[in-house]
Amino acid sequence: MTAPTPQKLMTVQSDDHVTLSVTVSGANSDTGFVFIHGILQSALSWKYQLSAPELEGWKTVAYDLRGHGFSSKPVGTSHYATGEVWARDLAAVILAAGLRRAILVGWSFGGRVMLDFLENTAVRDRIAGLVFIDANTKNAPGHISDECMDVLGRTLSPDMAVNIASRRQFIEMCFEKAPHPNEIEEMVAYNNMTTPDVLAGMLGRPLDHDETMRKIDCPTLVLHGAKDRLSLLRGGEHTAATIPNAELITLPGVGHMPQFEEPDTVNRALQKFGEDHLI
Repeated sequence: MTAPTPQKLMTVQSDDHVTLSVTVSGANSDTGFVFIHGILQSALSWKYQLSAPELEGWKTVAYDLRGHGFSSKPVGTSHYATGEVWARDLAAVILAAGLRRAILVGWSFGGRVMLDFLENTAVRDRIAGLVFIDANTKNAPGHISDECMDVLGRTLSPDMAVNIASRRQFIEMCFEKAPHPNEIEEMVAYNNMTTPDVLAGMLGRPLDHDETMRKIDCPTLVLHGAKDRLSLLRGGEHTAATIPNAELITLPGVGHMPQFEEPDTVNRALQKFGEDHLI
């Protein structure tokens, strides 16, 4: 395997001058993984993948979505309400990272960003495979829980005490097996870097990518926690059933954030997927 390089931070400009904060780790290679986090989260959601020995033979890239973490937070719904803006951001990251072939790994809202990318960009020929982790791909009964929508609604509150308490509850709901309290505090910190107006701009869009998913012709893996209280297992089953030849792996006893709850299991699955498809 190629010798790994230290983790480094870089900034990338998207087409509309949004600055994206990007973390790059792993090998000095033109093949690798791009990790896309969920709503209210950050690149730190992938801390156990960016440092994983199983993946050190490839370049690993994670970025803060627009409106999140240390990326720009432009004001106005137009900066968040179309698939094109999310697609352009991801394309800019892939190009800036120098990836000739990449596997996209989308967790939760990140799965939607991957589908936006496939619908709206000219660099999709660089994609070697897709991995959906507890991702939302359709707004339909039994896919996203009512309690998820309830707590997300409260994270829009202009009452700061209500807002912060709701975000903490949202984080706690991500887990079947809670992480160390220090990690919860870290998550609370970066969840509160996304403002209510950004979140409001993200939540208004219809969610139905079935037509796109039926046309996907690259290898696809779906990982889904069986105990997910937010993006319910039916959603993962739908994604796997709709994308031709997709493989579904259900993770028993795991909640919404498998990459944190079972990082070794997730990293081994990614390693095998990379060995099979990153050439």
